[in-house]
Amino acid sequence: MKIIQAENIQRFDNWTCLIYSEPGKGKTSMVKYLKGKTLVFSTDGMYQVLSGLKDVEILAMDSKKPHDDLESFYKYLLKNIEKFDNVVIDNLSTFQKFWLNSKATTTTSGMPEIKDYGIIDRVLLDFVAGLKDLKKNILLLAHEKQVELTMDSGRTYTQFQPDVRNIDAIMGIVPVVGRLIILKNQETEKEERIIVLQPTQTTRAKDQLIGDKRTVKQAELLSILQTEKGDF
Repeated sequence: MKIIQAENIQRFDNWTCLIYSEPGKGKTSMVKYLKGKTLVFSTDGMYQVLSGLKDVEILAMDSKKPHDDLESFYKYLLKNIEKFDNVVIDNLSTFQKFWLNSKATTTTSGMPEIKDYGIIDRVLLDFVAGLKDLKKNILLLAHEKQVELTMDSGRTYTQFQPDVRNIDAIMGIVPVVGRLIILKNQETEKEERIIVLQPTQTTRAKDQLIGDKRTVKQAELLSILQTEKGDF
């Protein structure tokens, strides 16, 4: 157990942020806005958009051995921890799918066993918690899913959520969770990438760092999180 004096807490030091959206919306491009040296764990091999970037190192996962490569990535990170300022996981959704698929190949039914779903829940939570303990800036990326929810009145509605198992537990330890969407600017008629930071009936989101923004432009979010004193 650590004793922490609240007056010494730097709100924007070593932040953790989870951004989710449909595939192809531009999540991976957020790496371009990170300052310092960055290590990317690419679970889907979709890292071409990062071509030419300096100070970015990529470890690409073998889809046939996701668990082994997750361990190898973490060991590599620990060995080179002083080398990097930022760690990016791109993305959690693909990792869990490949992880469960690898388990399915060892069963007679061709499906993961019931216990495997509990194991991957623990693996994901432990992994995110372990990354936070490293005191680096952590950017987690994920796909989105639509969930049908029912109110007490019986009315149903659709909510967009990160496509990550054990998401309630993971959101409990991640201070910023935002949904990336593309909207057309009414004045310029140009499309803009916007991140929704506040929860609504239709959007799962969370912000315990910035505090007063309902939405923020994609290019601005990491600039805010990377300010030394949160002056924005």
